Amino acid sequence: MTLQAGFCGQDMEITKKNDKTKKECERLIKKFQRAEKKISVSSAKAKGRGLQYWICDRVAKMFGIEFVQSDDNCLVHSREMGQHGVDIVVRGEIYEKFPFDIECKSCETLSIPEWIKQAKENNKDGRNWLVVFKKHTMGSEPFVIMGWNCFEKLFIKGLKNERN
Repeated sequence: MTLQAGFCGQDMEITKKNDKTKKECERLIKKFQRAEKKISVSSAKAKGRGLQYWICDRVAKMFGIEFVQSDDNCLVHSREMGQHGVDIVVRGEIYEKFPFDIECKSCETLSIPEWIKQAKENNKDGRNWLVVFKKHTMGSEPFVIMGWNCFEKLFIKGLKNERN
């Protein structure tokens, strides 16, 4: 009787381990399936639009104006999804004082070389290209990618302003 109880106990322990392993496998399979699902086009555009509006709002605040996407005369504007050109349109005084053409990316897959290429293609002569991206798994703060020469100019300008 004792011998049988020992075997039964071992069998129960093995069964518990198998159940845990099976549950872990099922969890991982579900995780991979979720990762394989593509985000719908409308959801992707909404994510991108949200980042563009956020950037427009921040740029407008830097210049003390209000960002209103529905106002065609607003000096900071988000380009409609799918249209060619920079994602953030600046006009008038802001165009003169804000030397950046911005490409926005809100996605989970980093394609930095492609983004830079697109930003450079949409860049107008005499202006600096800038990529602003947001990746959910990296936190809520967007990140900026710019060319070294642009960074160096900004840094030197900041140093000169500090000395004055």
